[in-house]
Amino acid sequence: MTTMRVRCAAVAPGRVNARARRATRATRGVAKTRAAADDLKDKLSEVTATLSEKWEESDEKPAIVTLGVYGLIGLVAANGTLRAVDSLPLVPDALELVGILFSGFFVYQNLLYKPDRAAMKETVTKTLNKILYSSKFARSVCTRSG
Repeated sequence: MTTMRVRCAAVAPGRVNARARRATRATRGVAKTRAAADDLKDKLSEVTATLSEKWEESDEKPAIVTLGVYGLIGLVAANGTLRAVDSLPLVPDALELVGILFSGFFVYQNLLYKPDRAAMKETVTKTLNKILYSSKFARSVCTRSG
């Protein structure tokens, strides 16, 4: 009968704790990912249920489908246009600079001072209410609160 000799390497106590901490972090990361996936599934099922309910209540199904198709066509066209512009030399950099300058100007004009923020909020609220609550479709789908 042969005897096996087991060689045990001496491991410093700090290394064992570091390994345990890494394993614990990995386990927590997996748990967070699973929780986020469950939240996403719950939210998706809620949105799907709401959409199916609104779809059944709507009388203008062909109009909704047409708007969806036109939206998809618009996205494809915008994607093609952006790819074409992005392939031109120096144009993307110039457009990025213009975007940064415009964003700074917008913040300066509308968001920097309190009275300007209040006016901006009022304008956005009025426009949003006009869009959401003026059409026949919106009245059949949306419920006005307040």
